[in-house]
Amino acid sequence: MGGFLVVRAANLSSKIFVGHNSSFFDKLSSVVRSEIGGTRLVGESNGQINVLLLGIGGAGHDGPYLSDTIIVAQIRPQDNKITLISIPRDYQANLGTAGYRKINDAFSEGYLKHNDWNEGGQAARNVVGQLSGLDIPYFAVVDFQGFQKAIDLVGGVDVTVDRTFTDYSYPDSGTGYLPPVTFTAGQEHMNGARALIFARSRHAAGPEGSDFARSQRQQKIINAFKAKAVDLNLITDAGKINSLLSVIGDHVHTNLDPGEMLRLYNLTKNYGKDNITSLSLDPTTGIICPQILETNGAYVLSLCPTKTARDLKNFFKDSFTTGKLGEEKSVVWLADSTPKQTLYNKAAKQLEAGGLTVYQISYKGAALQQNLVYQVNDKPATLNFIKNNLNANEVTLPPPGVKIDPAKVDAIVILGSDTIPDVQSDIGQ
Repeated sequence: MGGFLVVRAANLSSKIFVGHNSSFFDKLSSVVRSEIGGTRLVGESNGQINVLLLGIGGAGHDGPYLSDTIIVAQIRPQDNKITLISIPRDYQANLGTAGYRKINDAFSEGYLKHNDWNEGGQAARNVVGQLSGLDIPYFAVVDFQGFQKAIDLVGGVDVTVDRTFTDYSYPDSGTGYLPPVTFTAGQEHMNGARALIFARSRHAAGPEGSDFARSQRQQKIINAFKAKAVDLNLITDAGKINSLLSVIGDHVHTNLDPGEMLRLYNLTKNYGKDNITSLSLDPTTGIICPQILETNGAYVLSLCPTKTARDLKNFFKDSFTTGKLGEEKSVVWLADSTPKQTLYNKAAKQLEAGGLTVYQISYKGAALQQNLVYQVNDKPATLNFIKNNLNANEVTLPPPGVKIDPAKVDAIVILGSDTIPDVQSDIGQ
């Protein structure tokens, strides 16, 4: 970053890069190794790097170390893909000695033991790793003030607001609330304060008041900030890097060392919005459900009665497939050719579990000996999902007697073989 920036970073390195008993010169050496290709990230050799991203209130806020934002970033450099998965802060998880608590307590519990950022990150990584089934070696945490300052430093961000909404109960810096805050559908340029409200708002009426919408907005801000930093070519602007270091030093902490951070930057610097998929672990997945605890009346989210820990782990493992399916938004016409018509419900549940929209159609042809799929529109993730999960063979001719409208259907499946895996089986495998 330039000689004087290296000296500047020396004073801040112990604040930013935590969990390392290394000198500044060791950190500088890690940067040099990264630049000459000698640094490899944990998980890189296996094709996936996992990083836990956390947002906290910080000093001056109630519960300053509770993680208001929890996002698992799964990075696959060979595929040039990133999946961001938001975990709701109200999810009830096993925090070890602290028992079952809301998952946003994990970082706070770890940090407050010895006022140690790395211990907070490790506690959060352990809990999220346990529920997701992922090895999560890295974390980064930012507080609200740092979030706001970083966005202002790059001149604000451009964000698309999907739906108009108003929050009448957004907290101010004291114990009250701001006047009603409205966001109007369309493109908006946001400064740091505005972006923070957009990311944190959770009391709007309608869909934008849900944790799902909130997590999607947080991911929009992350993507917008990255796009702005790349557009400004920030890494070559010594003045802005110096200012950013001042912000980062007091408000951002990570167990990535400088060389690992530089390696991660080099791996992902050319990724645009098409390389990033956003998902949220929320009730719409059918995996977790709302619950009111009898002991204290608290609202929490936990596994739905019909779901298991395996279903939860599959959600994370299959996130790249699920994300692509979500982008394609495919409609499937489904028919059962067998005399007893017993396969439809099983197959429909399997397809709907992947987020596909399913409609039943009649099929009057002869009973088939296998499951067949005919692709109407080019939706590769949908086609692969159907072939893998229904053991279906692709055909190039449409089913006889079925009138096809490409505006209404993307794939047609005719069932004939009872070789459909159970819904609980691994999606995409």
